[in-house]
Amino acid sequence: MFTIDSNQVLLLSCLLLLIGVGTYLTYFRQQDTIDSLDKKIEAKKEEREQIRTLQANLTDATAKLKTVRQRWQTRYKVVPETISTPDIVGYLTELTQTGFKTFDITASGADAREGYSVYTFGAQGEAYFTSLYEFVWTIENNRPFYRVRNLDLNYLEERTTDEDSGRTTMDILVSFQMEVEAIYGAAKGVGGPDSRSSDRGEVEQLPVAQTAPSPPLPSSVLPTPAPEVNPFYPLVFEEVPPNQYGRLNVESAQLVSIIDGKAIFQTSDGLQRVGEGDRVYLGRIVEVDPAGGRVVARLNRGGIVDRVERTLNPESPLRQIRDGAGNSSEPE
Repeated sequence: MFTIDSNQVLLLSCLLLLIGVGTYLTYFRQQDTIDSLDKKIEAKKEEREQIRTLQANLTDATAKLKTVRQRWQTRYKVVPETISTPDIVGYLTELTQTGFKTFDITASGADAREGYSVYTFGAQGEAYFTSLYEFVWTIENNRPFYRVRNLDLNYLEERTTDEDSGRTTMDILVSFQMEVEAIYGAAKGVGGPDSRSSDRGEVEQLPVAQTAPSPPLPSSVLPTPAPEVNPFYPLVFEEVPPNQYGRLNVESAQLVSIIDGKAIFQTSDGLQRVGEGDRVYLGRIVEVDPAGGRVVARLNRGGIVDRVERTLNPESPLRQIRDGAGNSSEPE
């Protein structure tokens, strides 16, 4: 029969005592320490995730810094600390010397913004579209920091009759309204490329656009300095363009003869001689037929193209005569 002696009882008692004390210390006395350690472990995990996130952000920031630094080193706009009204008016006047019928400006005042200031002018007038396009291109792309806002254009057809000659001329213009903003008051040191960048040749090495005065930028990144088409030039005119160059009007003149491949027309100003390819009012001469006694002109009546044929009177004494051998002669 199994019996427990006093030593075994003592050992079992010590074991139970140790288990109880360990359980008490672990789950009661050291619970705060365990919770504190668990929190520290979680904090370390969060810190490790933050470090990974910061490393990824550092990589992105480094790439952005490289791009921004490259842009900064190749910038070309000049932002003065101060600017005066005469400076702005003089600059705009210089750009509108040619191609503008009128150019009226009014000062709208200065406006302080975060990090810079803007001086706004209202401008309106009349100009040829190509000249206005060149003005806007220069304002937007040259080194002085100006910009155009709220540009509004309208088609304008202007006819003028000279009192002395009686000739009428026609100009295809655009009337415009816009706002021109001059940027100034930037922080010191951000007015333009610094000397260190210039010394390294980072601006000068760029292929410069062939436009005078041209900004130090590659021509490939700039818009074309001249318009490819004039969207305000009508395809069909409401009225036929005037004969402002005083050319032969084949429709109103009288064809009186064809000599040596040239057509002779009688006009109010006298006789005029034209041949194939010669310009006439609204077009060109495309055919001179001595044998048939006819002249064909291709005319563009304000966008409507037509062929006009003028023939000699068969009984005209000035009509060219061909003999049996094919030689031409004129009656005496």
